[in-house]
Amino acid sequence: MSIPSRTAARRIAAARLISLTGSQAAFTALLFALYKRTGSSTWIAAALLLTVGAEGAFSPLAGLLGDRFDRRRLMIASDLLGAGCFAGMAFLGSPLPLLGLAFAAALVESPFFPAAGAAVPNLVAEADLAWANGTIAFGSNVGYLAGPALGGAMVAWLGAPTVFVLNGVSFLVSAALVATVRGSFSAPRDAEPPHHHRGARAGFAFVFHDPVLRTMIVAFAVFAISLGSVLVAELPLSTASRAGALGYGLLSTCYGTGALAGSLAGKRLTVQTERQVMVWASFVTAAGFGSVVFMPAIGPVFAAMVLAGASDGIVDVAVEVIFQRRSPDHVRSRVIGSLEAVWHGGLALSFLFAGTLIDALGPKAAYALAGAGSALASVMLLPVLREPRRDPDLAS
Repeated sequence: MSIPSRTAARRIAAARLISLTGSQAAFTALLFALYKRTGSSTWIAAALLLTVGAEGAFSPLAGLLGDRFDRRRLMIASDLLGAGCFAGMAFLGSPLPLLGLAFAAALVESPFFPAAGAAVPNLVAEADLAWANGTIAFGSNVGYLAGPALGGAMVAWLGAPTVFVLNGVSFLVSAALVATVRGSFSAPRDAEPPHHHRGARAGFAFVFHDPVLRTMIVAFAVFAISLGSVLVAELPLSTASRAGALGYGLLSTCYGTGALAGSLAGKRLTVQTERQVMVWASFVTAAGFGSVVFMPAIGPVFAAMVLAGASDGIVDVAVEVIFQRRSPDHVRSRVIGSLEAVWHGGLALSFLFAGTLIDALGPKAAYALAGAGSALASVMLLPVLREPRRDPDLAS
C-alpha cells in the first residue's frame, strides 16, 4: 500500500501545465489558420464542435476506461497518442484535414482528465484533497494562461505547423512526468463492483441518484450551453475592437490569470466551505460575463475576464472536490466522465448556433447570453446548500 504524498499532485500539476500550454497554443494556431483561410466564425464554431464536442461525446467511454484499466498507463497512452496527432497536423494545410486530425486528437486525449481526477483521492491524503485539486488546477490554469498568448506570438513568428510540432513535444514531456508519479492510481479491486455500477452509463446513473451531484450537473449544463458562444466570439470581438491577434490572446490570457488566482484560493477550501463558495462564486462569474455588454472599449473587457476567471477557477476546484468526495473509487472515473460529457456536450450544443448568433447580433450578444445563463445556473445551485453531507470512503 503506497503512502499518500503531495509530490504526486505536484507532478501531475506539472504535466498538465506543460501539455496544456502546448495545447492552448496549438488550438490558438488552429483557429487562426482556419479563420485566415475562411474568414468565417462558422469555421471556428466547427473546430470547437469537433474538439470540445468530441471530448464530451467520448467522455462516458473515457470514464469507463479509467475505471477498468490502469489509470497511470491510460494517462500515458493518451498523451502519446495526442503527441502523434498534433505532429501530424504540422503537415496539413487545408481546413477539412486539419479539423479531422484535431477531432482525432480530442478523442485520444479524452481519457486523461477522468482518469486523473479519479486517481487524485488515491494519491493524496483525504485532508489534502482540496490542496491537491487546487495545485493541479493551478498547473492547468498556468497552461490556459500562457498557451493562447504564446500561440498567437508563435503563429506570427514561426507559423502554425511549428506550433503543432511543439505541442506534440509537450505531450511527450507530460507522459514522462506521469510515468514518474509514485503511488496507486486506483484502489485495490478485491471484488466485482455492484451490478448497477457496471457499464459506461454507470457514472450518469450514480450522479442522478445523488441529489447534490444531480443538481450540480444540471446547473453546469445550463452554464455550458450559455458559455460556449463566448469562445467563438473572442476572435471576432478582438477583430472588431481593432485589437487583432494580441487582443485575442489577451482575452484568454486575462481569463486564465483570474482562473490562476481562483485555483490558488481553492486550495484552502474545506468540507464546510466548498459548497457555499461554489454557489456564490458562480454569481460573480455571471456578473463578469454580463458586464461586457455595457463596455464601450476592449480595455475594461480584459478586467471583466480576470474577474470571471477568478470566480470560475475557484468553482472548478470546488466542483472537482465535491464529485470526488461523493463517489467511490470503482465508479469515480465514470462519475467525473459524466460531468465532462455534460460540460463538453453543453459547449458543443452552443457551438451549433454560436456562429449564427454572432454574425447576426455581434460578439457582445455571446457575452449577454453567458451572463444570463451563468446567473440562471447559480440560482439552480442554491438547493445544494441545504443537502446533508453524505461522503463515501474515498478509497473504497
